[in-house]
Amino acid sequence: MIGRRIRPNRKRNTESRPRAGVTGHLLRGLAAVTILAAAGGGLWYGMQRATPPVIGWADTLFAITVVEVTEGRRVSREEVLALLDLAPDQGLLSADTKTLEQTLETHPWVRRAEVRRVFPHTLAVAVQEREPVAVLRTGEREFLLDREGVLMAEGRLGTFEALPVLTGVDYVEAMVGAAGTVERLRAGIALAGLLEQEGARQMEVDLRTPGDMVAYYSGLRFRFGDGALEEKVDRYRRVSDRVFDRWQRPEGSQAGRDVEVDLRFRDRIIVRERG
Repeated sequence: MIGRRIRPNRKRNTESRPRAGVTGHLLRGLAAVTILAAAGGGLWYGMQRATPPVIGWADTLFAITVVEVTEGRRVSREEVLALLDLAPDQGLLSADTKTLEQTLETHPWVRRAEVRRVFPHTLAVAVQEREPVAVLRTGEREFLLDREGVLMAEGRLGTFEALPVLTGVDYVEAMVGAAGTVERLRAGIALAGLLEQEGARQMEVDLRTPGDMVAYYSGLRFRFGDGALEEKVDRYRRVSDRVFDRWQRPEGSQAGRDVEVDLRFRDRIIVRERG
């Protein structure tokens, strides 16, 4: 008997062989990405440590040709560009973003600034503006304040009638942020905000005596002392109708200041006619 030759199963052998080609491509691609990332990081690190002539040469490749500014309501693009004061040949690599941010934040209306490099030729600028919430009145002068107690701009007396007025704080101390002054301003602003939520308008908060805030509105004088402001305002809200019915004076009447609502004591409200 003549034996039959058994041919090898080429299909089976081929399928059982590992796909070296696909795996190799994946590994080579991963290696290429890693090398490019390392090269890019090395280039950036090298430029940061490079001598000025080298940075100057590289800056020509990444010259700033576009400045994107996220404009606000009060700070214009022209003001931002003037503060940045970029040289005509300024490049992205030599632009000190932290210094530029600090420069922008010297503007009285700028609360925070962010400056980013967007390669190859764009400098992106975002500005967060301050919002006026109160007015500091010192003599015949008035200054807008933001929620942090920062002075922003001066206006003529009576210009900002829609905002609560703070008094009893020296302008110079507020401007330089003297110890304790900013905290008093912030406490006054917080109290004004709580009273506004209860419907109070055209109010004045006197901060003359530290630890004893006094508010005037609806023709009455309110003593809040210091601390636990939310609890005190809520306590007064529960009896305000009875107080108003008996003692409220016409808005702006000086006679109303002769009636005092004292909220400094725990769990009680004292209403007295002064004198």
